[in-house]
Amino acid sequence: MSARVENPGAFARLVRTPGVPAAFVLVLLAFGGFSLLLPVVPLAVVRGGGSEFVAGATTGVFMTVTVLFQLATPRLTGVIGYRWVLGIGSSLLGLPSGLLALFDSPFAVLAISGVRGAGFGMMTVAGSALVAELAPPGMLGRATSLIGLAVGISEALFLPVGLWLLDLFGLPTVAWAATAFGVVGLVASARLPHVYPTPPEESDRAEIGPRRVLFLLAGPFIVMVAVTLPYGAAASFLSPALDSIASGSGAVVAGLGLGLLGAGVIVGRTVAGLVSDRRGPGALVWPGLGVAALGMLGIAWLLTLEANPWWFLVPTVVFGLGFGAIQNEALVGSFERMPRSRLGTASASWNISFDAGTGLGSVVMGGFAGFGYVVLFTVAAGIVLVVGGPAAVGARRTRPVRDLASDDSGDKVNS
Repeated sequence: MSARVENPGAFARLVRTPGVPAAFVLVLLAFGGFSLLLPVVPLAVVRGGGSEFVAGATTGVFMTVTVLFQLATPRLTGVIGYRWVLGIGSSLLGLPSGLLALFDSPFAVLAISGVRGAGFGMMTVAGSALVAELAPPGMLGRATSLIGLAVGISEALFLPVGLWLLDLFGLPTVAWAATAFGVVGLVASARLPHVYPTPPEESDRAEIGPRRVLFLLAGPFIVMVAVTLPYGAAASFLSPALDSIASGSGAVVAGLGLGLLGAGVIVGRTVAGLVSDRRGPGALVWPGLGVAALGMLGIAWLLTLEANPWWFLVPTVVFGLGFGAIQNEALVGSFERMPRSRLGTASASWNISFDAGTGLGSVVMGGFAGFGYVVLFTVAAGIVLVVGGPAAVGARRTRPVRDLASDDSGDKVNS
C-alpha cells in the first residue's frame, strides 16, 4: 500500500507508534515461517517416495484451513483482542512445525499442515488489521505498505533459505527453524498493546449490502486467483521439476528462483503502484496477466528442452513481475470499490483470494503433475489467461465506491 506523502517524517512516526514494530515483526515471522516450509514440505514428500498429489495436498490442506480461519478471525479478534489472537496464531503456525522432523506418514504431515494453516490464517488477518488499527489518522496507506514490506522480505529471503537448509542439513533443521519462528512470535505478541477492533457504526452497516459487496469485489478476487493458482504450482513443484532435470542442484536453483520471484513481486507491485497513482487503478491488469502467463510458458518451454536449471531463473522472475503487478492492481481495486468502513472486507477478500488460489494451485496442479511437469506449467499459463482474462474486464472498472463515503480529510488509500 502507498499514500500521498505530505510529511517526509510520517513513515518514521508510524514506525515509532506503540505496537506497530511488534506487529511488523509478527507479520514478518508469519510469512517467514510460511515461506520457509512452503516449497520444502512438498519436495520432502516427493523425495521420501510420496506422490505428487500428496505433495500438493500438503499445501492445499494448509491453505484450506488458512482460509477457514481467516473467515473466523475477525469475530474471534472482537472477543479476545489482537494480542491473544496473534499469540495463539504464532503458536499454531510455528510450534508444531518441528513435528515434521519426527513424523513422516502422509496423514501426520497433512495434519500438521492443517494446524499450521490455522495459525497462519489468524496471523495474516489479525496482523494486517492491527497495523491499520494502530496507524495514526491519515496514515492507513503507509501502514499497509509496511505489511507489504514484511511480506516481500519474508518471501524473497526465506523461500530460498528453506530449500538451502533442506539440501545442506535435511528436513529436521528446516522444521525446527520454523518452530523457532513461533517462539519468537510469542515474545513479540507479548509486547503488543491490548487492542480490540473498532466496532462499526450502524450507518456503516447500511452503506453497502452483502450482494453488492460480492459483485464489486468479484473482479479483483478472480483476477488474483488466476495468478495465485500458478504461484501455488511454482512454489510446490518448481523444485521437484528442476530436481528431475538436475538431481541435487535443481532444488538449490529452484530455491534461488523462488527468492527472485519474491523480488520480482516487489518490483512489480512498486511499478504498478506508481502507474496506479498517475493513471488510476486497473491500467496494468492486462499487461500483468500477459507477463505472468509468459513466465509460466517459459518454464514449460525450458522443461521440454531439459535446459540447464540456471536458465529457469529468467521466466521465474518474469512471472514474479506480472504476479506483483496483479497483486497491487487487485488490492487497489478492492479498496477503491469499498466505502471506508468496509476496508477490512476488501482486505479479507484479497487475502482469501491469495491463499485460496495458492492452495488450489498446489492441489489442482498436483493432479496435472501426473502427466508431467511440462503439462503442469503449460496448464498454469492457460489458467492465467482463461480465468484472468474475462475477470480483468470487471477488475478494470475503477469507479471508486469509497468516494461516495470519503471523509473530509481527502486522504486517499492506495495499494
